[in-house]
Amino acid sequence: MIFLSIPGTLRMILIIIAVFVIVRFLGRVFIAKRNLDDERRYNQNNENFKRDKEKSEREKGKVKISKRGYTEAEDVDFEEVKD
Repeated sequence: MIFLSIPGTLRMILIIIAVFVIVRFLGRVFIAKRNLDDERRYNQNNENFKRDKEKSEREKGKVKISKRGYTEAEDVDFEEVKD
């Protein structure tokens, strides 16, 4: 009777070890995927920041007039300032 349970016990131990190895491998794959997504998101944000910074530097000192609809503004008369 004891001889029949030894192969079953060894098989069960090997199955448990195989499950742990598979779970560990899948964990590493998912961590690598998450890191790639984070790196892609970081590079995209960095690229957007650089593009916006270059655009800001190009347009430094320029004036834009845009029509965004009605804004409440008060018109005043021109007065020359004397020193």
